[in-house]
Amino acid sequence: MKFSRHIFILSGIIFIIAIAVSLNSCEFFVENEQIKVIEKAATNEAMTVQKNEAKLLVKASRYNLDVIELCKIIENKDVGENVKEIVGKIKNEQLDILEKYDKVASENVVSIPKYSDLEYQEIKQMIEADDIEEPLELLNDKIASQKELVKKLSNKTDNSDFKALAHYVHLTLKKSINKTKETLKLINTDS
Repeated sequence: MKFSRHIFILSGIIFIIAIAVSLNSCEFFVENEQIKVIEKAATNEAMTVQKNEAKLLVKASRYNLDVIELCKIIENKDVGENVKEIVGKIKNEQLDILEKYDKVASENVVSIPKYSDLEYQEIKQMIEADDIEEPLELLNDKIASQKELVKKLSNKTDNSDFKALAHYVHLTLKKSINKTKETLKLINTDS
């Protein structure tokens, strides 16, 4: 009788321990699964942010390449030396920005374009046209668009490389816009 009683008590204790262990392990698996879901969501969010940063950088670099191409077109036109000088400065600023885009892109594993998106027909028309007002206005628009994209990049990123790039580019583009406006005024007063 005593022996049965001990077996009964021992069985009860083992049963209670088994239930406690199984509840604990179930809780562990549930918590572990929740952690995995949270980590996956955080990873997906980080990837989405990086993807958006890359898209903005790619678009800004496209505008940058377009501006460089437009500067070359304007420089090759029959315009005054003061206009060529201003456009040359804008081109050099854009080349400097392109270099910085390339550096930040390679450090952050982003592939940016290497050629302008301007259509051949569009370039040909601008080269053949006597008027440089249209290329200058397009130049101004492309610089303004690039500035807006860089501003978006600055607002959306926590990446210090992108922040520093955006700050530098924003200030430089502001100067470039002022230079294109100055050039347009020069052309309009010469006409």
